[in-house]
This record gives sequence, structure tokens and C-alpha cells, in this order.
Amino acid sequence: MIITTKKMTHKKREYAQTMVEFALVFPILLLITYGIMEFGRMVFIYAAVTGASREAARYGAAAGDIGDGTPYYADCTGILAAVQRGAILNPINNVSIWYDTGPSTPHLKDSCPPNDAHGDDLIGLGNRIGVHVIAHYTPIIAFLGFNGFDITSENARTILVHVNIPGTPPSPIPTSTRTNTPVPTDTPTVTPTSTPTPTKTPKHTPKP
Repeated sequence: MIITTKKMTHKKREYAQTMVEFALVFPILLLITYGIMEFGRMVFIYAAVTGASREAARYGAAAGDIGDGTPYYADCTGILAAVQRGAILNPINNVSIWYDTGPSTPHLKDSCPPNDAHGDDLIGLGNRIGVHVIAHYTPIIAFLGFNGFDITSENARTILVHVNIPGTPPSPIPTSTRTNTPVPTDTPTVTPTSTPTPTKTPKHTPKP
């Protein structure tokens, strides 16, 4: 009975030690897992904001118009829609659009559309459109007073103006290709010849 009691006591001590070790390690594992999840969310939001500003600037810098004579750089609704398409599953807090003549130059206009007080278009050859996008990153669990931060991205592209874009080209016209047909040639055939067969001559037998 004494041996059995010692064995049970030893097992209980091992179980208790395991539970204490797990209680010490589990918060660290949980913190690491939570950190990986939050870092992944932050990278995902950053990629979405960067893609949103790039897609919006690309849309505004496209040549031509939307069909009613409004150029793409003046289609404010289309530019904002391009931002939302680029920022998938991420709410955008602020979007600003501006127009300038190049890097480190003053803005021609800080809002869309790029028209002056008289309604005249300010965009010319070599001007750019810029899009600034802001999204707020908020952690799932706020701790130690950390409530997140803003993730910003901006992109600028040169506007393509005075570019003639032809319409849809017609379907290719099928052309008939002449193929050479081989001409049949006469092949000589062998004509069978009749071979005469020898005729039997009567054989006379002398009379006695």
C-alpha cells in the first residue's frame, strides 16, 4: 500500500507541474499569436490603401473620356469608385485629389474637377493627377492605450491629354487563298495479249 501511495503522489506532482508550466507558457503563446494576426491585418490594410491610390491615379490619368465628353481626370465619381475597388474590405476614411505640373510643384487645383472660377479646364500637356488615401488601422483588442494609427498612401501620374484614340478596328476580311490542285496524269496500263494455242493435227494410222 505504501508503494502505491508513493506512485499516485508522484503522478499528481507531475500533473501539477505540467499545469503550472502550461499556465506560464500559454499567455506568451497567445500574445505571439495575437501579434501575428494584428501584423497581418496591418500589412493587409497597407497593401489595400496602396493599391487604392494607385488604381485611382491610373484611372484619372487614362486617355479619352467616359463617353459623355467628360475626361477621366475630371470624373470625380469614377476616381472615388476606383479607390473603393482598390481598397477591398477596408474602410477608407479620407480621399483627396489634386493636380500639379510635376514633382515638387505647386498644385493647380486641390480638388476635383480641375476647373477654375470660370469653369475652364486647367489641365494641359504634362500635368499630373495625384490621389491621397487615408485608412485607419484599429487593433482588435486595444491595450495600453493603443488605439491604432492612420495608414496613408499617395500616387501621382501624368495625365494623357490630346491623345487620339481610334475606335474599335473592323473585323479582318477573309481572303481566299488559292491552292494548287494536282492535275491527274494518265498512267499507261498494260494491255493483255492473246497467245495462240497450238492445234492438234490428226494422226493417220496405216492400214495393213
